[in-house]
Amino acid sequence: MQRRVIVLVGPKGAGKSTIGALIERELGVAFVRVEPIFLRVREAIGADHPELERRGFQAVREALVEALRSHEAICFESTGASRETAPMLEELSRHAHMLPVQVTARPEQYLPRVRSRDLSIHIPVSDDRVEEINARAAEVELAWAARIDNSGAFDPEAILAKVRDLLEA
Repeated sequence: MQRRVIVLVGPKGAGKSTIGALIERELGVAFVRVEPIFLRVREAIGADHPELERRGFQAVREALVEALRSHEAICFESTGASRETAPMLEELSRHAHMLPVQVTARPEQYLPRVRSRDLSIHIPVSDDRVEEINARAAEVELAWAARIDNSGAFDPEAILAKVRDLLEA
């Protein structure tokens, strides 16, 4: 069976990390948290380093390829807003079948969710920066394998049913 990568793509505050953790906990799919990897790179080279984005994505690619060595399926999250995203997805597609999942919520939910996040595992960003990133994230178009609307009450069973369908297809 070909290895699979579920990439949860959507704006900051849409609930990608929460969904990734759910998928890992309930379905045993390894969830690679991207932001802690970036935080480690940021700590090593500095927040203002001109190579932060490139080196962060390089570290993420390495972590994802490493995870694929020991797991049939992995999951990670991305806003899709960086110019580094498309090349990373292209490279990963050489190692596994990509399953892009669009995650959305109501726009008024994004900032409150971002403000309430655990900053030990998320990159701190200003409200203006969230708006800027989310505007770019809203324009991302991929060949969506599934879409998750995370606007209402969190519905783990509906989310897990969609992901199970993806993994069984």
